[in-house]
Amino acid sequence: MFLSKAATTRAAAYTVHSWDEMQEKFRNLFFSGTEYDAGRSGAEKLSPIAAAHRILCNDFGMIPFSIYRKNGEERVPVSLPELEQVFKVRPNDNMTPYMCGRTLMSNAFWHGFGAVWNRREGGQIVERIPLPTDCCTIQQDQETKQYFWTYNVDGVTRTFSGYELSFLYFESYDGIRGRGMLDMARETISAEGAAQQYGRKFYQNGAMISGIVEVDADLEPEYKDKIREQFRQFTPLSDDAFRVAVLDRGYKYTPLGLNQKDSQFIESRSFSVEEIARFSGIPKAMLQSGSEAYNSNQQQRLLFVTDTLVPYVTQWEQENTYKALLPGQREKGIYFKGNVAALMRGDDAARAAFYEKMISFSIMNPDECRALEERNAIPGGAGKRFLVTKNLGSLESVLEGENNG
Repeated sequence: MFLSKAATTRAAAYTVHSWDEMQEKFRNLFFSGTEYDAGRSGAEKLSPIAAAHRILCNDFGMIPFSIYRKNGEERVPVSLPELEQVFKVRPNDNMTPYMCGRTLMSNAFWHGFGAVWNRREGGQIVERIPLPTDCCTIQQDQETKQYFWTYNVDGVTRTFSGYELSFLYFESYDGIRGRGMLDMARETISAEGAAQQYGRKFYQNGAMISGIVEVDADLEPEYKDKIREQFRQFTPLSDDAFRVAVLDRGYKYTPLGLNQKDSQFIESRSFSVEEIARFSGIPKAMLQSGSEAYNSNQQQRLLFVTDTLVPYVTQWEQENTYKALLPGQREKGIYFKGNVAALMRGDDAARAAFYEKMISFSIMNPDECRALEERNAIPGGAGKRFLVTKNLGSLESVLEGENNG
């Protein structure tokens, strides 16, 4: 319970307020009068959330997926023109492959999973269409135990079986339903949104709570507003800031300021950034400009690709290998593979060191490295030979040298 003094001309009177009433008073003082919206519309207005969403969606959209075939120990690129059209050229009339992948990850980020409809004609995929997860309901047939996904988009309803859709999950506990950022980080989103509202009100009020004006008389509401407006003219954000206020007899002004520690709390919301970094798997340095050294940022970028992006890429590879390829193609060892090398290259020096190691340990040949730089192969086929660290000679020459020795 809280007591507030109501000034009168004769004696002090006190009014009893409940805790809920006091919360409402402080909410109206510092915030907009309502709790912060922790849904998508509120979350995407917060810079750490917006940055995490942009980074994940952009990077996932940039990853190319190609088709290969296992031939013993070899991995041979395979050309399937009908699938290359929808995976590499145009998934549908409205989207590029990049935008298709980006939209897929966006739905997964917010709602837990994203789905692409593999529209077929004669058994062959002719179009891939990302579907909005927030328009989806999941049902299970109680007899067959099979799950179905029903989408209602712009008044049109269609139900899909699991095989018709390719899924990407942000997080899932059962492989059917997803959990996205709005589910897992709801409390953090609410706290960050409240801090942002508080900060806006804080600085709108001149970075301090102005104070309380006591009057030795009962005042009508319109006269209270007039006095409040007169004092507002002397806040630090007004043109009359720092001028001296002159009070009439019967007025008493009691300032209520905040200490330096409180001000520092308003200025720094790094804890929320750290929380979003943990939920999204994106290093904090990528969500804000910090004091980390350049080399440290590069290392964190590599960790983001390997620890956060690669699991999504692996999930998407396996999903499309099973659902985009025909059974006969899978039996031949054909599969999808995503290439994250472009996201890990870094600057010129880092790429040069990377290629040197890959070539010197016979992991890649020179032509494969040149292809990553969009350069033509070495004429005459010399770039297809694998090299080793011993004087960077070919494997054949090294073996011949050992045999002759």
